[in-house]
Amino acid sequence: MIIYRAVPFLLIAAPPAILLLAVLALGSCTMARTSEATTSRAGFYSDPDSYAGQELVKELDRRAVRAQLQRVSEEAQR
Repeated sequence: MIIYRAVPFLLIAAPPAILLLAVLALGSCTMARTSEATTSRAGFYSDPDSYAGQELVKELDRRAVRAQLQRVSEEAQR
């Protein structure tokens, strides 16, 4: 008898529960995974052979060259 009384509540609760589980399952299946190349080794600026450090040095060199070119162009305009 108790089962017969619970059937209407189960019918009401089942569709939202199924929808919630479907959304959670599909969301976890389509979640972006991090490639192993990025997670295999953390890059720090202080590492002598780090890619991040090399990019930082390149950017600092670019800024120094840009500042020097700007100084030269300002002197040429005078």
